[in-house]
Amino acid sequence: MIKIFSFKRIAIATLLLLLALILYKYPEKLEQNIFEEEEKQPIYLFLIDKNNYVSMIDSYLSNDSSDTIRNIFELLKEDNEYVPEGFYGVIPYNTKLLNYSINNGILKLNFSDEILTISSKNEVKLIESLIFSFTALSDIDGIMIFVEDKLLTQLPNSKENIDILLDRSFGINKKVDITTFSNIKTVTVYYNCEDYYVPISYVMNSDKEKIEIIIESLKTNKFIEGNLSSYLDYQVELMNYENIENDFFLNFNDVLLNSIYDGKLKEEVKYALSYSIFDTYGVESVIFSINSNKIDEFRLAK
Repeated sequence: MIKIFSFKRIAIATLLLLLALILYKYPEKLEQNIFEEEEKQPIYLFLIDKNNYVSMIDSYLSNDSSDTIRNIFELLKEDNEYVPEGFYGVIPYNTKLLNYSINNGILKLNFSDEILTISSKNEVKLIESLIFSFTALSDIDGIMIFVEDKLLTQLPNSKENIDILLDRSFGINKKVDITTFSNIKTVTVYYNCEDYYVPISYVMNSDKEKIEIIIESLKTNKFIEGNLSSYLDYQVELMNYENIENDFFLNFNDVLLNSIYDGKLKEEVKYALSYSIFDTYGVESVIFSINSNKIDEFRLAK
């Protein structure tokens, strides 16, 4: 009996020791993974790609970065070695961000006058890059640009007037096709290009709802110049939609089933539609349904 009792005590002690080692080791690893996950802040940068489009790439900043605005500013400058190969920033290299302020969702950026050395071919792209990169931050709705404390109201080379307050209604990679000054709509549609996305702002005369224009553009423009493409099936029909606060609900016919892979909507379809809707309607999530049955959801990372 004594031997059996001793054996049980040894077995229990050994089990408790193993359990203690497991609890000691694995929570430490889990905490480390959580910490690593938390120290990344998602950002969206709008840089020039090899096809000369202002393109969106998603990236991360460390959460211990003391100044998100200045970090993004540096990443948008020319000859920056930290941006992915094949992309480049458009802010003239010697430009300094003298100071900035944020008030009620408006970011005021005060640059040194080196920013005025921007080339004529890139001056519009500069404005687009600044607007879209900074308004991708959750607390920024629009920007105002100052040069040496003076408000910028004209493009440096063409002297074309620009608004005092700039937001995404300015457009990006614009394609203008208007015949009258009535019923003008600007709709930004995101297309696939390799492993990133390129927004195209269509400025047109139209009586259609903007969501209808987005769907139609992605269905019909399967391949356009600069290797841009869309994976939305041309037979897909939007049955109905609803915009409730920060959520946008899309209900399609069953042709969208062709775009389902492993129980989820293909990323190329989901992201192109979602990014287009985020820009157009200012919502935070897009919910996808087929015949009123929810199949997927995408929420903008901010």
